[in-house]
Amino acid sequence: MEVYHPHHPTQKKKWSEYIIEFIMLFTAVTLGFFAENIREHLAENTKKNELMKIVSLDLQRDLKQLDFHQQDYEVKFKTCDSVIDMLNSDPDKINTHTYYSLLGIHLGYWNFNTNDKSRSDADSKGYFRNSENTELAYYISKYNFFLLDFKTIEDEATRYRFKMQDEMQYMTEEKYFNKLTVLDIGKIPQTIGIKAPDKEAAKRVKNITLNFKHLYFGSINDIDSLHLYANKAIDLINKKYN
Repeated sequence: MEVYHPHHPTQKKKWSEYIIEFIMLFTAVTLGFFAENIREHLAENTKKNELMKIVSLDLQRDLKQLDFHQQDYEVKFKTCDSVIDMLNSDPDKINTHTYYSLLGIHLGYWNFNTNDKSRSDADSKGYFRNSENTELAYYISKYNFFLLDFKTIEDEATRYRFKMQDEMQYMTEEKYFNKLTVLDIGKIPQTIGIKAPDKEAAKRVKNITLNFKHLYFGSINDIDSLHLYANKAIDLINKKYN
């Protein structure tokens, strides 16, 4: 049996209603687009602020480590002349403990390990290259310049240190040198007189020590510059991103 469904004709919309619906839909999409952009912008700013704070903390960590290296290099620099004077002296009049202590100061070392991951991340995101951070970009670039120079000097000092180690077989007695290498320096006696070092080896060690003196001086100056630009960058970051 066929069922009859009454037909209700739909009323045709006016053009003004279509226009209003279009405007409402367009407005909703546009507002959603702007809202998403604002949300992403706020999220990006939050990430940027957090990363820049880490840059500041990493620079502070670098400075604490550099303080240690500066003290070490200042001691090394001051003892260079003493090493050279000692090697020009009569071996029979040299204090044994002093002799090995001075040599040990230049044989021992610690490399500087910079905390640079946050700076690399910030640089890769362009935070040090946009117009709003030109001053900070300058401080970071100067810091990186002196850091590179510092590491270059450090590598050169390591090269001379290996040369000095090679000469120790001609400059020391094994029984005392072994105490030096295990940091048992306190057991080296305060007696007067050492076994005369090989003359040619002593000449080479004096030359190495003179090179050390120049390198230590350069390292100390680089550390001063690193402190200057790191502190400027830290102050700027703390004012701008906290």
